[in-house]
Amino acid sequence: MPRPGPVGGQYCPLTQEEIQRVHESSVAVLERTGVHVEHEAARDLFRQGGAHIDGARVYISEQMVEKALGFAPSSVLLAGRDPANDILLEGKRVYAGTGGSPTAVLDLGTDVVRPARLADLQQMVALVDKLSNCDFVVMPIYPTDIPAEDVPVNRFHTCLTNTTKHVMGGVDSVKGALQVIELATLVAGSIEALQSRPIVSAIACWMVSPLHLDTAVTDILLAWCRQGLPLALSSAPMAGSTSPVTLAGTLTQLNAEQLSGIVLSQLARVGTPVLAGYIPGIADMRSGGYLGGAVEFGIMQAAAAQLAHFYRIPIYCSGGMTDAKVPDAQSGYEKMATFLLAAMSGANYIHHAFGMINNMSAASLEQAVIDDEIVGMAIRVLRGINLTSESLAGEAIDRVGPGGHYLTDPLTLQYMRSEYFQPHVSDRRNRTAWEDAGKQDTRQRAAVRVSRLLAGPRAPGLAAEVDAAIRSRFHILTEH
Repeated sequence: MPRPGPVGGQYCPLTQEEIQRVHESSVAVLERTGVHVEHEAARDLFRQGGAHIDGARVYISEQMVEKALGFAPSSVLLAGRDPANDILLEGKRVYAGTGGSPTAVLDLGTDVVRPARLADLQQMVALVDKLSNCDFVVMPIYPTDIPAEDVPVNRFHTCLTNTTKHVMGGVDSVKGALQVIELATLVAGSIEALQSRPIVSAIACWMVSPLHLDTAVTDILLAWCRQGLPLALSSAPMAGSTSPVTLAGTLTQLNAEQLSGIVLSQLARVGTPVLAGYIPGIADMRSGGYLGGAVEFGIMQAAAAQLAHFYRIPIYCSGGMTDAKVPDAQSGYEKMATFLLAAMSGANYIHHAFGMINNMSAASLEQAVIDDEIVGMAIRVLRGINLTSESLAGEAIDRVGPGGHYLTDPLTLQYMRSEYFQPHVSDRRNRTAWEDAGKQDTRQRAAVRVSRLLAGPRAPGLAAEVDAAIRSRFHILTEH
């Protein structure tokens, strides 16, 4: 039985009327402006589905959108190797995990950024496997020390070996996609078993905003859809750069891009389990660069969740982003703002929430355990106040009476561990006790926790015969 995610939906930046207006504006964009599609097979699919084609421009009708939305599942299972880690994306259930593919890491306890290695991916995945608030793994590091053709299968193998949670990631080619599917089939036992309990899923960054399909990634998207496995449609326009500067304009364009992807996925294979991958960005108007920690990012992400709920399609999105260069105060307040807004909107699959620093350009082990605390606090917000006849505490108030205390009351003993969020990294001692313990700051305490967690037992690896079969088939570069 899938682990139940907490329910969001407390924060709604758009009214129902405004959601409808964004929808109508997006459909009008698809009908009037269309999308640019150079991929011939994709154009043929659109044509067969009823689109008007003019050269490479594809104009998608409202009827095509409605038909595709009717085919796309409203509930998507993402399985873990351990069924206890299965997650079911539906409604306003919220799950959080890693994300990004930085080619650099911030070394533990230093400010030194260096090229990422496959061993760094192994270490990060082994760490987040132990973090209780991390529900899934989107492959969080892109290693630079192995040949490009070996990256897809080695990244998935490393992740599947070091976690029993669901693994999602991007692939660089159709060949890489098919290799990953073959690898996952060996782990699952058969393609039917993999389709029934998909332990892997893919991200297709098929859209080059504004409204332009990347030919190579579209090829990967179609190949993955044909296998009937879950797919996240990632589109990431930057307001003021590759989408309109207004939040409403960016949402309109982003929504049109997502709807075009949902149409294409269902034309490729009816019933493809697809996640609407709304990733609205912000361009720094001073430099033109990408901003990950802007509060407007969180606002748009929450609005995008409302659109996905409107369509009854699970949403893949971002939260816990920051522009900070190291785990510091800036990373804390930006990550909390962007994650909390997404979580409170009821976004289903919030990636980038663990370990990312300086947007998505580097990964940090210390940041990952700090993020576990940020996510845990946000999840506590979603739980809200449990109001029952017992929790209203009338009997406890009668027992204690005026002038008493509740420290040893039975109600306190019953609820003291479950009612409040219990941090691992935050320091809640008085100043004297903190000084006596060495005056460690948050990052230093996080480094200690990283070392302690990594020194403990690791997730059970793949069965020996399965790993041997994988190694006989592919060029695997990690040790047994």
